[in-house]
Amino acid sequence: MLKILSWIKTRSNKSAVRCYQNQLPTGRATRSSCRPDDSRSSVVGSHSMWRPRLRELHVNRFSEQSPGDLADNGYDSNAGSDDQWSGINGPTLRWGIAPISLMADDFAAALSVLPAQHHRIVSCVAAYQSHALAFADRHKVKNVYTSFEDLARCPDVDVVYISPLNPQHSELCHLMLNHDKHVLCEKPLCMTEEQVLKLLDKANARGLFLMEGMWPRCVPAYRYLRHQILRNRLGELQHIHCTLGLPVSNSRLALYGGVTSDFGVYGMQLALWVFREVPRCLKVSGKVNSENVDVAANIEMCFSHGKQAFIEVSSEKRLDNMAIIQGKEGSIKMGNYWCPTRLITDQVGYEFPLPGGEEVPATHYHNRVGMCYEAEEVRNCILKGNNESNVFSHSESLLLANLMDTIHAELGVGEFAPAVKSPNFQEEVFSVRDVVQDPEELDSETCRVVQDVNTGETLPCNRTEEEVEEKQNIPKALDAP
Repeated sequence: MLKILSWIKTRSNKSAVRCYQNQLPTGRATRSSCRPDDSRSSVVGSHSMWRPRLRELHVNRFSEQSPGDLADNGYDSNAGSDDQWSGINGPTLRWGIAPISLMADDFAAALSVLPAQHHRIVSCVAAYQSHALAFADRHKVKNVYTSFEDLARCPDVDVVYISPLNPQHSELCHLMLNHDKHVLCEKPLCMTEEQVLKLLDKANARGLFLMEGMWPRCVPAYRYLRHQILRNRLGELQHIHCTLGLPVSNSRLALYGGVTSDFGVYGMQLALWVFREVPRCLKVSGKVNSENVDVAANIEMCFSHGKQAFIEVSSEKRLDNMAIIQGKEGSIKMGNYWCPTRLITDQVGYEFPLPGGEEVPATHYHNRVGMCYEAEEVRNCILKGNNESNVFSHSESLLLANLMDTIHAELGVGEFAPAVKSPNFQEEVFSVRDVVQDPEELDSETCRVVQDVNTGETLPCNRTEEEVEEKQNIPKALDAP
């Protein structure tokens, strides 16, 4: 009997330690938790015995790292995409930049941290030759143009990175596809769903690769988030909260098509990435300025089984700029979720250092070196002969454009703004009526009939109303019965 009791106690202690080990960030029990006295007094699943700490996951290496190394770090290289970060052997991908901009300068910096045999910028275009030459000197670009058509006809270019103002995306994408160039275009791909549909049809008909530049999908933080969701680490997913607010002038915001097109897409694509389904309903409220440009929006996306996404964006004030993915058994927080390098769970935080180490090139926008993952995804897809990427597919671009059209229609933005009725002056003339302030004025001298409009004859002021009507041949009103 004593042996049985002793065996039960020993088994329960081991079970408690084993459960506790699974809760630790490193997967290993600490020395204090392994001692018998501590194991008896500890509560299974309690995290009061250790402090959450950041854990670096070096999953952002390229050709020198094998897929097995990634698995050792707890990262699934197949989560969200079938490519491997070791890269695909093949020719160098030759890039054209259209046009030169701050974002394009950051993209060139991102390419610089990739293997030199994978990517090279061979052509660029700018409205001013001096800007193009300065960019070419910084990044050692061979061909310099001041015309988009010239760059589209350049035989040395395989793929074009497009980053002009949002309303110009559609036209430039069509131009490059017409000249058999693959395209990576910054978000949004187009301003309307109809434009996106035409662009996708052309890319598929010509067998060319086309991708909307939703580069957060390619960074390790997003892939690790998919890794956690697929392994049910958060339990049943419930809701997502996203906020993104940065002060932006109205004139600049109008160039980007509004706060929903510029900011809102990041939260919406995150919701689609997490829930992996089409929302069942969409609720939106917001603020539109005098130029019919949205400056603030609150978006609620409803999915199956009560799952929801709440997205708040503003160009008038700074928000906490964080995304929280909540499940029944845990949550994950992402600061700066459009360019995240850190994930924080209920137990531990994970950091994903950008490539380049201490020699990371300076960029104009925060963490833009992370676009290197997007560039590598483009290269892998093109070398495989794919027309689209599984990380952000054509169907998702079309769905996102449809949701954006719905939001703009609800807010009355751009072409969906209520039409201003032009005044009909002729109608207004006929509808004019004198306004009498004092009813007694009708009996005053100012309201007497003094002239016959038919003959121009001046009527004596002492004429009675009956005489005036008889002179003007005005029939008398019939007396009511």
